[in-house]
Amino acid sequence: MRRLALAVVLAVLACGGDNSPGGFSTTAPGVTSVTTPGTSTSTSSTSSPGSSSTSTSGGVEDSAAASTAGVSTFDMDPAPDLGDAQPEGCKGKVDFVFVISALFTMRHEQDQLVASFPGFMETLESKFAGFDKHVISVNTDEFWRGLGCEEPEHCGNEGNCGPYAMDYVCGSYADTVFKCDRKRGAGLLYNAGPYATNHVCELDGGNRYIIEGETDPDAFACIAQVGTFGANSPIADTLVAAVSDELNGPGGCNEGFLRDDALLVFVLIMDNDDEQSVLSAKKVHDAVVAAKGGDEHAVVGLVIIPQPLEGEPEPDCVYDDGVWQQHLREVVQTFDYHREGNICADSYDGFFSEAADLVHEACNAFIPQ
Repeated sequence: MRRLALAVVLAVLACGGDNSPGGFSTTAPGVTSVTTPGTSTSTSSTSSPGSSSTSTSGGVEDSAAASTAGVSTFDMDPAPDLGDAQPEGCKGKVDFVFVISALFTMRHEQDQLVASFPGFMETLESKFAGFDKHVISVNTDEFWRGLGCEEPEHCGNEGNCGPYAMDYVCGSYADTVFKCDRKRGAGLLYNAGPYATNHVCELDGGNRYIIEGETDPDAFACIAQVGTFGANSPIADTLVAAVSDELNGPGGCNEGFLRDDALLVFVLIMDNDDEQSVLSAKKVHDAVVAAKGGDEHAVVGLVIIPQPLEGEPEPDCVYDDGVWQQHLREVVQTFDYHREGNICADSYDGFFSEAADLVHEACNAFIPQ
């Protein structure tokens, strides 16, 4: 298969337009674009804790298995009441981080992502009822993407942002875009450009992330519909920034999002290889685990990326040709709890629903200190 050269500039889970900003270009070895009409089936891979990693970026040593002291009931009448055996983390809190590419090549995947929003919300409500959830979708760039709309070719001459962003209000950024809107890893509140939300998201609590009890049923769609005016961004490095002390500590853009006693679930979505990240898979792993106090069991890694072609190709989709190891695959495989989804799937609901079971499994192993 012919390898795709990508010119550049995206729910989920649960426990450009045709015009792109100038100045960005990339090549994605290891992925092949197919434009032949046909259909495809969604595929995903799973791994249970303790499985070997195929990462070529150094990997991580297997973490020691946690031991559980047994209680003998021999000659004891009656047996002692040990109470609820579930660890505290399973009962309470999950922090979801979505890192979604906004490269112009994602215009086709935007449809799948948008179609998955209702399914993702249903998964949260049904499989995580009673959990205290935080959900954030973060900026992969160091700029606010609506600047592409304000260029002369759009707002300057047309008075709008083109046919795929007709609802964008030119000049609206002046009183609504601040430093955190231009910060890599910061929560997104104003997605602008082709296929984006094109208005400011008003979230309960006044944060840059969704908190438990959010009253707007469209809140997740608002923050996760990132559009296609982004750069060819470092997705893995963005994840590290999103969970950093700088952004989550006092005064940070994501202040209060990352909680010590919550399970962390990250979701990376990209339709080509991440060639821009400078951190190796091991360094990404170590930084994320460090953000969770060094607890390997406190993290679940999910990724939706190109997969090998099976059956007939989907038009305009990208497939893994197996020539190069994809960096995001290397990253996710360094975590005991991980799963892959197919970027070419018609919808990602099935992936999120199945991954929810993995999150519950991880909850059982995570005991906040």
